[in-house]
This record gives sequence, C-alpha cells and structure tokens, in this order.
Amino acid sequence: MTERTEFPAAPSTRDLGIATAMLILTPLFWAGHSVVGRLVANEIPTFSLVSIRWFIAFFILMIFIWPRVWAERCLLVKHWRYVLLTAIVGPVLFPCLLYAGLKTTTVANTSIIQTFVPGLVPFIAWILLRERVAIQQIIGILISALGVSVIITQGNPLAIADVTFVPGDLIILGAFTTWSLYTVMIRLKPSTMHANTLLASSMAIGGLATLPLWIWEASNGHYIPMNEDALWSMAYIIIFPSLLAYYFYNHAISIVGATKAGLASHLVPPLGILLAVIFLGEVLQSFHAVSFAAILVGVVLVIRGGRASKKLKPG
Repeated sequence: MTERTEFPAAPSTRDLGIATAMLILTPLFWAGHSVVGRLVANEIPTFSLVSIRWFIAFFILMIFIWPRVWAERCLLVKHWRYVLLTAIVGPVLFPCLLYAGLKTTTVANTSIIQTFVPGLVPFIAWILLRERVAIQQIIGILISALGVSVIITQGNPLAIADVTFVPGDLIILGAFTTWSLYTVMIRLKPSTMHANTLLASSMAIGGLATLPLWIWEASNGHYIPMNEDALWSMAYIIIFPSLLAYYFYNHAISIVGATKAGLASHLVPPLGILLAVIFLGEVLQSFHAVSFAAILVGVVLVIRGGRASKKLKPG
C-alpha cells in the first residue's frame, strides 16, 4: 500500500515556521524555473539540458543520501518497473516537453496552465485508480478547463473553433498533463521505500534515458554553449528546482502533511507572472487575470469536493 507517514499532533512553532518558509520558497523556485527555462530554451539544446541537469543533480544528492539508497537497493530491484515508469513519466517526459514548449510560449501562460494540474489529477486518479470523483470536483475540473481555454484563445473561449493554436501552449499543456500523471503515480510508492531513494533513482534514470538524445543533438552540431549566461542558468536549474525544491517540499510534507503542502503549487502562477514581468518584460493582460481566477475557482472546488476513496500499491 502507499506510504502513510505519521505526523506530530502539534508541530512546534519553529517547525511550522520552517515549513511555511519552505512552502513559499519551493513555488518561487518552480516559478523561477519557468523564467530561466524561457531564457535558455532557444540557447541550450533541450535534451542536453535535461540530461546534464539530472546527472549533476543525482551526483550532488547522492553525496548526502547514498547510505540510504544503498540500503534500499533491493527495493529498487524489486519494484524496478514502477521506478522506471515513474522516472520516464516525470524526470524524462515532463522537462523535455516543458523546455520544448517554452521555446514559443510565455512564462505567464506556462504559470497559469500549471494551475490546471490540481484539477486534472483527480480525473487521472479516477481513470487509473478508480478513485471516486464528486460532482463538485467534476464542476471544478470543467471550470479549470474553461480557464485554460481562456489562455489559449486569449480571452475569447467562444472563438476556440476559429483559433490557430500556438504550439508552445499545447506542448506546455501536454507537459503538465504528464506531470499530473506523475503526481498520481507517486502516490503508489511502496511504503518501505524512502522518498529520497525514489528521487535519486528517478534522477539517474532521467539522465541515462536522455543521454542518447544528448549525443544525437551534439552529433548534429547542437552543443551546450560554454558562456556565462548558460552556465549560470544551468546552475540555477540544477540547484533550485531540481534539488532544493524537492528537498524543501518533502520536508514540509513531514511537518504539515501532503494536503496542505500541495496547496503551495497555487503560488506558482502569480510568482511566475511577477518574475516574467520583472525579468522578461512580459505584459500582464486582462485575460490572464480572468483565466487565473477561473482556474483557481475550479481548483478550490476540486480540493473541497472530497477525498480519495482508497490508495493502491504498485503491481
């Protein structure tokens, strides 16, 4: 069955303060990831960036957790199908689609589309796990879908049939659909496997799976530029959204629980749009606000609509 972590009945004020700080920094790192990814999307080859990101993040993480990973090596072998599939869906497909989409879309659109994830997750969980979905949650999902359509149609959902879709928006939507699937799959983690063990193995698989594509890009003359901007951007991506965000998020969950920690993702859109306006000169338009409001209403309905019926274990 899925891992059930027991939380203290009354966390100390200090622990709650630490958790709150981590749940503010984590979406800030994620929002910054979209900004930095947009800056380098057309400068650094996509697969090369994904592969080197995960290789370096893996080696840094292993410095701190290798005894635990080594102790749980038999678990990784036992559940290799689950570990492999989870890594392919998350660390491989998601960033590849994200960076590809960022080549042609804006950070504002990316950040708002990301808020569609909490509405999509219950739908995927119903398909894969047969978890019940309340009527209120279905309404919330539909409202969130309407919010996404506002972005794609730039404020006129009724004209969606006449719209020529921007490839970047559709790719980003595909990226976060993949992330939603990954979120559901994470819930199937074996209870005896530590989250950091799964994270380290996913990083290793992510680097190895995209290594042939990195070699293919290099063989076609697409190299990672060795200039200051590219190196600083890669350092940010490796350290903040790849390492610190995951660590902060997991630690916060251990203090306040997964449900409350998960709400931190709602901070990503406003932080992402704010960073895009500051650093990229993007303009916040009225349809962005309307879209975000619709998606947020839908997300609230989904969250308040009920809880999962039961949790399953990987086969």
